[in-house]
Amino acid sequence: MTGSVKRGSWAPALLLFFWFPGAAAGQAAGVPPGVQGRGYDMRNDLRPTRLTIAMWDYCWAYMHYKGGAYEDWKKVCSELTDRGFNTVRIDAFPMIIGRLKSLDEEVSLRGNPLRTWGFTDKDRKHPLAKDLVEFVKTAGNAGLYVILSTWNHDCVEYPKLREYYAKDRKLYWKAWERVLDLLGKNGLLERVLYVDLDQEFPWFSPFRPELNRLGKGDESGGDDMEKAGRIPGFVWNRRQLDFVKDYLGSSLKHFQRLYPGLRFTFSFTSFWKEIRSLGLKSFDVLEVHIWMTTMERFQARTGFGGLKKDRGGRSYADYMRRLKAAMKSVRPMLLAEMRNQMRFAADWAREIAAPLTTTEAWGPWWHMDHPDLEWRWLYDWCEQCMAMAPEFGFWGVTPWNYSHPFWKNWSNVEWYRRVNLRFLGS
Repeated sequence: MTGSVKRGSWAPALLLFFWFPGAAAGQAAGVPPGVQGRGYDMRNDLRPTRLTIAMWDYCWAYMHYKGGAYEDWKKVCSELTDRGFNTVRIDAFPMIIGRLKSLDEEVSLRGNPLRTWGFTDKDRKHPLAKDLVEFVKTAGNAGLYVILSTWNHDCVEYPKLREYYAKDRKLYWKAWERVLDLLGKNGLLERVLYVDLDQEFPWFSPFRPELNRLGKGDESGGDDMEKAGRIPGFVWNRRQLDFVKDYLGSSLKHFQRLYPGLRFTFSFTSFWKEIRSLGLKSFDVLEVHIWMTTMERFQARTGFGGLKKDRGGRSYADYMRRLKAAMKSVRPMLLAEMRNQMRFAADWAREIAAPLTTTEAWGPWWHMDHPDLEWRWLYDWCEQCMAMAPEFGFWGVTPWNYSHPFWKNWSNVEWYRRVNLRFLGS
């Protein structure tokens, strides 16, 4: 990245043809790289020009302990590059770091052996601020870029953090500033490609209750991942739209002013039409999460939404039977719908002049290693979606939600290299 990271219609085409005789062939004399041929492609001027992204969410921290999947960050980062990845997306834990009395303070991240991602057997102490610095440094040394995001978790010492930060968005801003200043003081912001300020807004946001209040919706919470993986059957009212526009717009403006050398955005998995209708053109990156679980035909056939999703001793045989039948009967329709979602996202990105990425994508948002659950169909589906992504101008993509060293698929190095290197060469 360049720049300071400190605070602080036909007519044009016809003219180009006459001014530069070689323009029609994409060889116009005097035309800078990236402006030739069919039009300007901003990816040619971005570094890297393509991103292959692994979502490591909060696992990088929760599972960093002796015997944990992320015990050795140097090793797992090297394994990422071996598989053709050049970028990793992580939770930077701003809400926790923002509350620390000292950057040396250790906090207890809650254990949960049934959690699908980041499962641990017990609460463990972590010097989280120091860990973040060390991880970003280790990733950078491995040649990886980092995307910072957050699921807005709390910890044992600082519980109910979403309620605390919901009092005033400026508290939330200050928390993110502490994270960015910490990385800046350690010379690590050059490895940060962009910052996703509020993962899959509004599902994990401290400001979701206010949005619900304005819509007189249910504030009780429930399974955020389940709700994030489905398109709700309602739209935001005027008051909600105004609130979202103000929150997103003011947050982007605030951070772009303080850190002009960094890129900022919010990631979205639903409410695309509502957010696009706001007309905000300040997203430095458009990050959308594209799942087949948002498709009505998939949900109706598989019963995915009603599954209890954890690592307990549950039977998923009926779900797998339904899923296989669905892929036999309506796979072409689902693929066509996936293309429609990609096209919508590409049009939106073009409209606001922002590069397009997805860091969670393609299949169901949940799958796992389980005797009842097969993976071959998911390999094939995700590989086909990855191969389609260049057609829609994606800057960055992920193979799926399961690029972690604790999944059995991690040993399938050849598959990862094939799908990632194909995209990097697109």
